[in-house]
Amino acid sequence: MSYVSEKLAAKLRAGREKKGLSQRALSALAGVPQSHISKIESGAVNLTVSSLTAIANALDLELALVPRKAAPAVRAITRSVSDAPKATPEARKEIAQISKQLEHIQSLKIDSPAFETLQRQFREMRQFGNLIRNTDTLRSIREALKAVDGAGGVAALQDASRQMNSLRNTLARGVANEDRARLPRPAYRLDGDNDE
Repeated sequence: MSYVSEKLAAKLRAGREKKGLSQRALSALAGVPQSHISKIESGAVNLTVSSLTAIANALDLELALVPRKAAPAVRAITRSVSDAPKATPEARKEIAQISKQLEHIQSLKIDSPAFETLQRQFREMRQFGNLIRNTDTLRSIREALKAVDGAGGVAALQDASRQMNSLRNTLARGVANEDRARLPRPAYRLDGDNDE
């Protein structure tokens, strides 16, 4: 097996393990026999394009032919995506509990635009879940949602919605500020020059 094939097989194995899939589970997703996946990963057989495509699709990976000059840039981008921060266990736990609380409220059949707004905000906030380091706000939102069952009702929904909106906006602004900080600075500026 060539060096490139070995490297590709190692990346496929790492991708499978990162997804937490067994070879058997990947086989079911990709439609490639488990024994063939095992041989590919161990280097006992060369990859075919059809097997590679099926396995990559099952692992949410994209195959692309990249010009050699662009390959370093593509590798750098790929590394930055794989090195992205992950949600803390506490944040994941709080988000899961809020999700359960929202499902419970939905079963109560509360007909309020505040609940629909809250659900939308929660979906949007979850996109930034990997940025949450302090779970106090999540805990406060969960407590407000618990109050919906009691005397809180719609007022508790509105309170949770305000907190969720604030958290979501803070997280989104943090991402925007971080992106702005990463923008390359020009070597020179043309504006503000006075040629008089």
